[in-house]
Amino acid sequence: MDHKKSFRKTWRTLTELGKEFGVSAVKFGNLLKKYGLREKDGEPTQKAITGGFFNKITPNEGKPYYLWHRDKTVQFLQTQGVEKNGLSSQEALKTTQARKLAREWIEAQRLDDEGSKLGYLIAAELEPEIKRIGVDLVQSELKKLGSEIVLYFD
Repeated sequence: MDHKKSFRKTWRTLTELGKEFGVSAVKFGNLLKKYGLREKDGEPTQKAITGGFFNKITPNEGKPYYLWHRDKTVQFLQTQGVEKNGLSSQEALKTTQARKLAREWIEAQRLDDEGSKLGYLIAAELEPEIKRIGVDLVQSELKKLGSEIVLYFD
């Protein structure tokens, strides 16, 4: 029984690893694809084979599946900049910037609604920055902040 516990401590499912990173099994599988450990079809890449990242389990009945080496996989993803929330530090920074822009846009709209020309000027300055960060990302942050503002840019 101790051997089985030790085995399962080392080898994890995508669901278990995903929980550790705060994402679903599907998103975790996509992280493995993004960083070269899984092929598009979900099979391990040559890098994963060479690195000993997985263990193929072939049950008596049913389809074979893979368990992933917990320590190797976590360490590898972290060296690639993936944080435990499933985002790279670069993606996390971009989300933080989008949230800041969303708050500033809400303020600009409030001023504009009050008839202040300052609101229009702020919005004009924010537009290129919002486009650079990503309109969809800022729109998502507006929604999270409870705003019903919809961004429309040419």
